[in-house]
Amino acid sequence: MEKTTEKVINAVIYIRVSSQEQVRHGYSLDSQREHLIEYCKSKGYKVIDIYADEGKSARTKLKNRTELLRLVEDAKKHKFNRIVFWRLDRWFRNIKDYYKVQEILEDNKIDWECSSEEYNTTTSNGRLHLNIKLSIAQNESDQTSDRIKFNFAMMVQKGNIIVGQQGMPLGYKANGEAKNKRMIKDEETEHIVEDMWNNIQETGSIRQTLIYINQKYNLDIVYDSMRHYLMNEKYYGYYRGNENYCPAYISKETFDKVQSIIRHNVKFNKRHDYIFSGLLVCPICHHKLAGFTSKTTKSHGKKVEFRYPSYRCNLRYQQRCSYSKRPVEKTIESYLINNIEDIINTQVLEISKLNEKKEEPIKIDKEKLKQRMDRLTDIYLEGRISKEKYSDEFDRITELLRQADKIETEEKQNDNLNNIKDLFNKDMLSLYNNLDNKGKRMFWSSFIEYIEINENNEFNIHFKK
Repeated sequence: MEKTTEKVINAVIYIRVSSQEQVRHGYSLDSQREHLIEYCKSKGYKVIDIYADEGKSARTKLKNRTELLRLVEDAKKHKFNRIVFWRLDRWFRNIKDYYKVQEILEDNKIDWECSSEEYNTTTSNGRLHLNIKLSIAQNESDQTSDRIKFNFAMMVQKGNIIVGQQGMPLGYKANGEAKNKRMIKDEETEHIVEDMWNNIQETGSIRQTLIYINQKYNLDIVYDSMRHYLMNEKYYGYYRGNENYCPAYISKETFDKVQSIIRHNVKFNKRHDYIFSGLLVCPICHHKLAGFTSKTTKSHGKKVEFRYPSYRCNLRYQQRCSYSKRPVEKTIESYLINNIEDIINTQVLEISKLNEKKEEPIKIDKEKLKQRMDRLTDIYLEGRISKEKYSDEFDRITELLRQADKIETEEKQNDNLNNIKDLFNKDMLSLYNNLDNKGKRMFWSSFIEYIEINENNEFNIHFKK
């Protein structure tokens, strides 16, 4: 009798999951791995390697699916003769990329199979069925965002939450099963929220409410967070058209009353249009300084109150910053008017000296480099270059693009400083005094990124690049 030996099938497993799918559907890499290992055992396949692309969509560009590229490289070396994956959409959802890889697999006599779906690529009908399936998968991928929006809208109407605990306002927590979670009041912080809404109605001030809540409950809430809490419609139970989305802390009337207070605060604070609003940065914590009106009272036989616009770091009042200076607007303005030309001329001179020492920059065509980068993966998949050459060329092009960006930034900075210099040569400052505060702010912010004033009253001016 003739002895027959069955050919051993050396198989590899390919698994992939995007971040959203793992969270939404639980298609974890571990679950795919365990399932496919058992599947290969049942088929008698010898598993020699596992390729896992985590956090990658099936439509991610090939050059970014690193494990798939490693699989293709090993296929060219004939390390295996079969690829196993869970479903076709784990493999590809893009028809064009599928056929790029499929051509390489066919050239190296490597086939593939799905553990949960059957495909036959040896007949015209089988290939047609495969093309239809890929087209559907690609179209489904295109429509994912619309489906997610629709599902979220339906969940909201049912009162289910669509965010995690971190996305909930103070005083609420999630409750219920995974697919039917709802917002309920958090008994641990419920009293803080009630105190917050009572205080804002009593004081009429977001800042006073912030200081009161932080000090009383030893919290570290920042001003913007407090303002967002007080403007959050969920506190009266409303969210995206659902008036009974969650348990309410206040009535709609109370909410509207507080919004009127907030609007009044904004109008009150904007009685003075601060010239350097958004331009001054705290030299310690790097938050933007806020404009406010300082008050002083002088007595020469009678009391006289003086008000003048100044700036301060609000994080100091929350004991999160030690910057104690309150630079006065008039002082800042006078310094800039008297020194800005010298500062610009000094920077232009320094850049000119640096440029003299530099060699003539290499002309780099960024568009051609980007086109080269796009073709590189195709060349690699076609087997015209090795993995080592692919990696070297990829790194080389990436470095050239970085150099091109750096050169563009430096040239733009030089042009900006020279333009600013020309601006002052035209005696722009003589026209400056005719501007209102809003015009002055636009003037300075047109070429200044930000200004730091340290504890020694030294100015550090950063120009826009």
